This record gives sequence, C-alpha cells and structure tokens, in this order.
Amino acid sequence: MEVFFLDNVKFRFETDLVLDIERVTVSSGEVVLLTGANGSGKTTLLRVMAGLLTPEGGVIRYKGEPIIFGKPGLEHRRKVTLLAQEPYLFRGNVLLNVSYGPRARGMNISQANEEAEEAIIKTRCEGLIHRDAAKLSGGEKKRVALARALAAGAETLLLDEPISHLDEENSKLIVEIIKELAASGITLVVSTHIPEWASTLSVKNVRLAYGRVV
Repeated sequence: MEVFFLDNVKFRFETDLVLDIERVTVSSGEVVLLTGANGSGKTTLLRVMAGLLTPEGGVIRYKGEPIIFGKPGLEHRRKVTLLAQEPYLFRGNVLLNVSYGPRARGMNISQANEEAEEAIIKTRCEGLIHRDAAKLSGGEKKRVALARALAAGAETLLLDEPISHLDEENSKLIVEIIKELAASGITLVVSTHIPEWASTLSVKNVRLAYGRVV
C-alpha cells in the first residue's frame, strides 16, 4: 500500500525555493532513508510530510488522501509524527510524558499508563520509567520521545537525524528499535547526512541535494 505520494512538491522560504521534489513515494512498512548534506532540504521535506509546513504547489497525499495543512490537519499529525533532532519533553517523569497521548485521547490513567508502558518497552526505556525527563541524556530523550509518539498512536514516524550527537551504544539501540518497528508494520522516513550507520537496515535511499531528489 502506498502511504505517501509526492509529485512536483515545492516549498519556498521567503524568496528562495528550498524544495523542488519531482516524485517521492513511500510504501507501507517501508524504511526510507533521506540522505544528503546539511542544508539539502531533508528537514524541510519531513516537515512538509508531517503537515507542519504548507507547500506552495504540487500534490502530496497520505494513504490516497490529500494532506490537510495547518490547524485543520490535526488528524494527519496524530497519524504521522515528526521527531526532531532535539526532542522536546514535558515536565515530570518518563511515564507521565509517554502517557500524554493516550490521556489526551480520553483514556483513564490506568489505561493510559498501560499503553505508555507498552511503548516504553518497545523503545528500551524500562529503566527510565520514573526518571525526571529533564535529567535524561540525549539518547534517552530521543527514545522517550519515540515512545511518546508510539503511545499516542502514530502509524508513520518521520525521524530527523535520529543518531545525531549519540554515542555508539545509543546509536546501535536506535538502529535496533527502527528495525523492530519496521518489522511490526510501522512506516519510517529517516533523515541523515551520515548514512553509514543505517547499513544494516533494509531501506530505500532517497538522496537530496539543493532541495531536489538526485
């Protein structure tokens, strides 16, 4: 099943055309690696796919339906979650952070915590569950943010430079988590300017340069 379809998508920042995407497709359960140098347009493309930036032209569909941008596009943003390089976590402990999505969907505390704990296990955060989110390391914050997205019901994940500034151990953890999520049917689009770390992943590589697919 085709999850994303982008055709002739353009995005302009002030007067500069920073994205000019002729064609990109993403299939269900696929891991797509967006590669290219810093400034090639990877983050901008992810933000457009997440519904956070409105393109000036072109066709962009998610599961056959046009993406709705801006405030009316809340339902799309619930299904498709972008995790930034430097994830933002709420005040409180890890369980409170991860259970936010289920609680926002109306679950009681017990149900929300159960959903959160499942996501915490999937992202190897069991040992962090009662830790203060403000005191986590960079790698721990990335995994907790990933758990929060899963608990909130994300079916497609857009990961922006997920191993940036991480040590070898945390980088390997992220790679293993990506593998397992893909095997479970989650669709992932992952950006990186250093693609070598993803050599063990089964991926489709989309390389960007100056906002274009090359």
